[in-house]
Amino acid sequence: MFCSFLALVLRKELQDRLDVSPDGKSVVFGASNTRGELGVCDLPACTTVRTVTTLQGGPISRWTPDGKGIAFYDVGRGGNLWVQPLDGSAPKQLTHFADNRTIGDFAWSRDGKRLAIARFTVTNDIVLFKGLRR
Repeated sequence: MFCSFLALVLRKELQDRLDVSPDGKSVVFGASNTRGELGVCDLPACTTVRTVTTLQGGPISRWTPDGKGIAFYDVGRGGNLWVQPLDGSAPKQLTHFADNRTIGDFAWSRDGKRLAIARFTVTNDIVLFKGLRR
């Protein structure tokens, strides 16, 4: 597992999805699957990867300031932030947004007292052109 983890990091597929724990001893990384799984491993070797299953989490995950949980955004339930405690207890909803905006990124302040969230709206258009010549 470590070899595949290292290969992903070297190919830069996980670099924007990695977050080192506040104590610097572990790393969490987002999975590229639809099961909402996150990987957690101890540094520096990262030989054993623990899987943390989230709801329907997006690829961005961050350690909580106390290091006891992992925050992630749930794409399936309105794009809110949730915290999955590492003790295995149920996830806790952190934000309660009621609109359809997507969370692009989030981060805690150094003292852990504030949370910055970047949100955006996705719009789609379909346009049909007629009479085009090749």
